[in-house]
Amino acid sequence: MVLLLLTVLILEVDFQTRADLRAAGNFRDDLRAFYLARSAVTAGQALLKDDLLHGASYDALDELWAYPFPEYPLGDGTLTAAITDESGKINLNLLVDPQNGKKVDARVEQLRRLFDLLQLDRKWVDPLVDWLDKDTDPLPFGAENETYQRLDPPYSSQDGPFDTLEELHMVKGITDEVYRKIAPYVTVYGGPNDKININTADTSVLQSLDEGIDETTARRIIENRPFGNENVATKFRNSVSEAIYNHMVDKDVRSIDWVGYQSKLFSITAEGKVNGIRKIIHAVVRRGNKMELLYFKVE
Repeated sequence: MVLLLLTVLILEVDFQTRADLRAAGNFRDDLRAFYLARSAVTAGQALLKDDLLHGASYDALDELWAYPFPEYPLGDGTLTAAITDESGKINLNLLVDPQNGKKVDARVEQLRRLFDLLQLDRKWVDPLVDWLDKDTDPLPFGAENETYQRLDPPYSSQDGPFDTLEELHMVKGITDEVYRKIAPYVTVYGGPNDKININTADTSVLQSLDEGIDETTARRIIENRPFGNENVATKFRNSVSEAIYNHMVDKDVRSIDWVGYQSKLFSITAEGKVNGIRKIIHAVVRRGNKMELLYFKVE
């Protein structure tokens, strides 16, 4: 009996020791993977800063930052990263005027066109506007504070700008499916002076700029890229029909004012791997003389 008890005790201690060692090893690898991913974010920031100092006067997809980092071995693991231009997307916070909190009709129509292109019901644009505007009157398909207070658990409408893109999940009608479809084309970062970079915008974003821009016209714009300071007006005007251009410069639309050729806002997706352990970091930065970190999430 004594021998049996000792054997059981030894086996239990051995099992517990091995489990503790595995847990310690996983924790160590998890931490290493995180720091590898964090290093990749820092490398991405350095690349963007170098492009600002020594790159062209425009930002486009033919520049070094736009290409994914190849998997790079470092220590016991590897790291990789990819940079995306947030300025090539539609800024949802500009659906309302930041000064008076009222909806901007031309911006709302742009988002409705994007929903049409993505084969989504355009009525779900209304709740997005209601989430942002400061009034308490819901749009025909919208929702104000009263709607959200009836939920379980209840919460309040923002009545102000989105802080993160994930906040879209809180808006009426924005299901996971809708979110997955629109997320690559929209952003919540930037201000009223930040423009949509025509050099990095996707075909769907280009088509959303005006009701007259079809897929053929959007592809013509892409073929004429990159646009720069010295030729953006001329090259863009030659890429679209006269009717489209005249509509974009109309005083009641002025969507031509949304178009630019430089970027300040970028998202960096970085990954670190050690012994099968993966850590992914999503970061959004504002590029300038000083790099500003706007968003940081670890998975």
